[in-house]
Parts: sequence; C-alpha cells; structure tokens
Amino acid sequence: MNSEAYNTAQRQSIAGILLIFVSSLYKLVKIFWAMGAYLLLSGPSKTTLIYTALGLLVVTGLTLIYSYVYYLKFIFYIDYGREEFILEKGIFSTENSAIPFDKIQQVYFKRSIFQRVINVYSLVIDTAGSNQKEVEIKAISENDANRLSEILLKAKSEKVGENQLEEERLETEDHEAWTHKVDFLTLLKIGISTNYLRGLSLVFAFVVSIYNRINTYFKDRLEDVEVYFSQFSGVLQSIGYLALLFVVLLLLSITITIIEVFIKYYGLKIQQTKDKLEVEMGLKTNTKVSLQPRRLQLMRISTNPVQKRFNLYEAQISLSSSENELQKNKIKIPGLGKEIVKKIKSFLYSESSESQFRTTFSPDKLLLFRKISLAMVPALIFLAVWYFTALVSLQLWAVLVLAGLYVFAAIAIQILSFKARKLIFTEEFLQKKKGLWNKTEETLELFKIQSISIKQPIWYRRRNLVNIVFHTAGGDLKFYAVSNDILRYINYVLYKAEFSKRNWM
Repeated sequence: MNSEAYNTAQRQSIAGILLIFVSSLYKLVKIFWAMGAYLLLSGPSKTTLIYTALGLLVVTGLTLIYSYVYYLKFIFYIDYGREEFILEKGIFSTENSAIPFDKIQQVYFKRSIFQRVINVYSLVIDTAGSNQKEVEIKAISENDANRLSEILLKAKSEKVGENQLEEERLETEDHEAWTHKVDFLTLLKIGISTNYLRGLSLVFAFVVSIYNRINTYFKDRLEDVEVYFSQFSGVLQSIGYLALLFVVLLLLSITITIIEVFIKYYGLKIQQTKDKLEVEMGLKTNTKVSLQPRRLQLMRISTNPVQKRFNLYEAQISLSSSENELQKNKIKIPGLGKEIVKKIKSFLYSESSESQFRTTFSPDKLLLFRKISLAMVPALIFLAVWYFTALVSLQLWAVLVLAGLYVFAAIAIQILSFKARKLIFTEEFLQKKKGLWNKTEETLELFKIQSISIKQPIWYRRRNLVNIVFHTAGGDLKFYAVSNDILRYINYVLYKAEFSKRNWM
C-alpha cells in the first residue's frame, strides 16, 4: 500500500462548489416555495416584485459564498499512523469523523443525474457494524474515487488480518472475468412479469363493478321480454365501458411498473474480476457497489412462472451489516439468466466444496392447519357482513358459491405452499425453499451463522415441534413448526461456525 497517498488534506473536485450551490438552492426552494407561490398569486405590485428580485439576488449571492466556504472547509485524508480515514466539514460547527480501517465494511459509488452532468462521483464509506453513520464525499473525480476506494479496502483487509495465503489464492485462482449487461428488452420483460398482483387486484375490482352494474339494472325483476331486451342493451354498453376502463387501468399499472423498473435498474451491469463482483445500476441515482465473497451473508434467488419462461431470475444479496442497517445492505439484481446465476454463485461461494451429505426437513402439518385457519378469516368476515348488515345485496346461493370458491382456492394454495417449504442441510450450506408462485431459494454458509434461536410455544410441546431462527450479520433465516429431530443438526451447525477460521466481516 502506498503510504504517501492521501496522507495530506484533500478537497473535493472543484465542481463540488457547483454541486453544493445547486443543492443549497434546492433546499431553499423546498422551504420557501409556498411563500413564493402565495406572493405571485396575490398580485404583487411592481415595487414588491423589484424588492423580491433583489432579495433573490442577495440570497443567491450568499448561497454562492456559503458553497465556496463549505467547499474549502470540507477536507479528508488518511492518517496511516492512527490507521484511520479522517473527514472534516462544517462552517458554523465543525464535524470531525474518524473511521478506523477495521470498521470499514464497504466503499461504493453513487451518481445522481446532476452529478453525471458535471462528471463527479459520490464516494460512500459504509461503517455498518458500528454505531457510526456512513461517510459520503459527494464530489470526487472518477480516478480519485477508484484509487481511494482501492486504498481503503486494502487497508481494511490488512487491518482485519487476512493472511498472505488468502491473497495468493485470489491472485492465482482461476476466475474467468466476465460482464453481464441487462438490455432494454430485459428490463421491459421484468416490468411486465412483476405486475401480476396489480393485475389481479384490477380484475377483482372489474368483476365487482360489473356485478354492481348488472344488479342495478335488474334489481326490480323485469316482468316481460321487451323490457328485458331494452335493458340488456344498456347492460352491454355499461360492460363495454367497464371493459375499456379495465384495459386502460391495467395498461397504466403495467406502464407505472415498467417506469419504476427503468428508474431503479437502468444500465444494470455486472462485472466480475479476480477478487470482486461489481454491480452498477440506476437512472435517477446511479449506484456502483463492489461485492466480495467475504461480506456475503445471505443469497436469495427468486422467480415466478412468467419470469422463468423468460429465463429471468432475481438475486438478492444480503451483506454484513449492523442490525439497524439491514435493509440498506440488501442488493437486488433482477434480469439474470440461469447461467449468470450459476456464475455468481460459483464466484461468491468459491471456497465451499460440493458435498454428498444432504438432509431435508419439512414443517409439521400443524403449520398447514394454522395457515388454513387464518385463510378462513376473510370468508367469515364476508359472511358476517352479509348476514348482519345486508350491505352486500346478494342472494344466499350466490353467497355460498362465492364463499365455497374462496375456501377451495385458499385451501389449495395453502397446501401447495406448505409442500414447497423445505429446509436443507449440507456439509457447507443451509438452504430454505418456499413459494407457490414466487419461488424462492435462500442460501447461507454455515460458518457465517452468528447465533441460533430455538423457541417452543406451549401448543408445540405435545408434537415435539420448534420454531428456529438462524441469525447472520445480513439478516435472519426462519423456519417454523419443524420436528425437534433438527436439534442434532443444530449442534453440527454450531460446530462449523465455531471451528471455522475464515473471515466473514
């Protein structure tokens, strides 16, 4: 490591002045926009407008001065003697942050649209695992961002004691470099294939609306064929309008989802080098994160039948983090083909070996009974509302048909979902599989388990069942109503966690 790099006070890129200036003006606009709108709508006099314009000029000038002084006061450097990264900022009150190398969990980049225009990066130093918040340098050149990131991560590795053998392994291990980009068509497929819940809700609303319309037309019981046909044409017209409305709402829903997908994942690129996996994505805020196998805690791979048909899988990677920052350290990567998923797994789990040892546990049927019981609650509420309030003007036969269909569908869904739940032990891994439509597979390495919680509610004791939670630095893996035969495997997991000397932070 170059001990001379960044050992003296450094400032942000000169473009940082413009970034601070624009950000400060934006904050002022958010605070005083209502006052400005009221002034314009109240019909101000010419004199008032002149004074207002002069005031705006003064405020703009003061903001520019503030931005320049803030830029001068914002300095950062590396104290190699104390093994810390130092950042100082502030005008009226100075904030001094000192981050020990061993507290650095991740260094990554972010770019807003404006930052891309002025060609600067935000460099974020994540100190998850401590009580200290992340540190961000909002205007740094690409070269400085890459160089500083490399120095800090190398300093962190040396501080936590990753030995020479590990470094030699990374240098000599045969990891073929590859790059995967998610194109426009794939993003479109993601937007369409993740919209089914909204579509189902719209279908339900559509059916209810049609029934209410038909009931309105026929509630007075037509007495002859002529009246029936005269009303029937009106019903068809109403159904046509409702069908058109349904199509419009469905297309609008799909469009909104596609826009959300493009904003979050536009330009998604995955690049693997010999020692890290770089993920870059985002239109509004472009984020670039480097993933190292050591920091991986949990990996979740999910898909549904529509996405599987398109060969689309989503990977959610949970990194080591503090308890309060778990959500921030979960990285979702959609639009992955099956081969790309295999490559990611091969890289992130490169040290783990294949094993013939495999034991599978399924939940007890008591869990199925509880799930079915909870699923019956909406049907009971519907029957109670119909019986006591008469708000739903349905005939008894219609109520029974609707309730019967719901009960049949609910029981079928719960049975199929129950059969899909599996907890699998291998020599190196723990896997959990679940899902009827959204099929999910969660994987964690045994040596990264921090602790295990086992609970036995009183109604589980007769059947010798337990609820079990595996705690990691990236979140928990839970499995309910499993036989206590699992306890001897828990002892094996604890042994693997205690025996392993591999680093995971």
